[in-house]
Amino acid sequence: MDSAYFEDVLALRDQWLEEQIRQLSIDILVIGTYTCTVCGEVVGEYIIDHSGEKFRLSKSETYSFLKYILATRSPSK
Repeated sequence: MDSAYFEDVLALRDQWLEEQIRQLSIDILVIGTYTCTVCGEVVGEYIIDHSGEKFRLSKSETYSFLKYILATRSPSK
């Protein structure tokens, strides 16, 4: 596999993942969960405040966690 192609695909995936996290962060505000997506001092991680607890998670963990919380704790559920 061409490593330049793979690097391009990974960069596009990371951009997509960051956008998904931004949108999930907005969607989940109604539950009272807050995601710091602009914390420059926490490179490669997101800070999540959920139910009074704070977590530092990687991009993929953040995406999974927010999807899970949104699916299981949504006010309409």
